[in-house]
Amino acid sequence: MAKSISEQEVASVRLLTLELSEDEITVLAAALSTLLQECDDRAIKAKAGASRDEVEAILQDLHTFLQQSSHQSMRG
Repeated sequence: MAKSISEQEVASVRLLTLELSEDEITVLAAALSTLLQECDDRAIKAKAGASRDEVEAILQDLHTFLQQSSHQSMRG
């Protein structure tokens, strides 16, 4: 289960540090993928509060993290 580690405000943006399991990140990535596949830009903005480009960038970051995590677990 996600655990909040810290919170700070930088340039009027609230930054949260969360502790998520790899399974939780995988579920989040799947949900964002579904949102991008099934919704138009207006619906994405309404449901996610972000543009398609922002959601795609977040999804790419999640995929990058999961790939790095997978490579590290194969080495260790």
